[in-house]
Amino acid sequence: MPAPRHLNLQAIDRSLSEVQGLFTVLSERFFEPRDPLMDSVRNNLLVGYALIDDYVARGIDLFSLQNVGLLLEINATVLCGTDPAKRAEYDKHIAATEKRFFSNEEGSIKDLLEWYGAHRNDSIWKRAAGVYIRILSKPQLFIEGNHRSGSLIVSYLLMRDGFPPFVLTLDNAASYFNPSTVIRNLPKRGFKMLFKIPGIKKKFARFLEAQAKCLSGMLLADQAPQSGVGARRAVPLREPL
Repeated sequence: MPAPRHLNLQAIDRSLSEVQGLFTVLSERFFEPRDPLMDSVRNNLLVGYALIDDYVARGIDLFSLQNVGLLLEINATVLCGTDPAKRAEYDKHIAATEKRFFSNEEGSIKDLLEWYGAHRNDSIWKRAAGVYIRILSKPQLFIEGNHRSGSLIVSYLLMRDGFPPFVLTLDNAASYFNPSTVIRNLPKRGFKMLFKIPGIKKKFARFLEAQAKCLSGMLLADQAPQSGVGARRAVPLREPL
């Protein structure tokens, strides 16, 4: 019997399409220029949402050592989807990403697993925010696609706790990309990280929690949280980091 599904992929695609259509206007509020959201990027991201939906439905723990290779699959999916020809085209890049993933001294999966293991008892919001920061800060976990992969891994964590995934919307795009710009320029080690990251993690955790209140439509009706999540419009994070 197929595993039950949780995500409303049509609603997710609709939201991503809206962001794509108005990306030039939205980008006027971004700290740094970003590449437009192309059809291929949107389509691969949607396949990525379907992938994490499957992981959650099957009860897979991505932060178990035996399953960390599935994190690499998320990254490969957002970069080239599931088309065999595209995968073959990206073959060397995927191999290089795998090498970096396991061997990068400061930014490897070992760093992420150690952080996660030390913070398992944090709230889901702080845990998800912290994981995103460990993925995106320097050196990044993947060679390319860290924003997209990170947002899917955050979504996986939120869904495992019964909350909607994080999805880009017209309301939250700037509030997502601007903190991400700050995070990706921070090193994982050193005084700067120790000084700045706690505040950034706290604010990003609040942002994720606020977004959950307006993203319940990204779940299928019988999967939507029943505790008031989605009852009011979330307030985007606007304060500077």
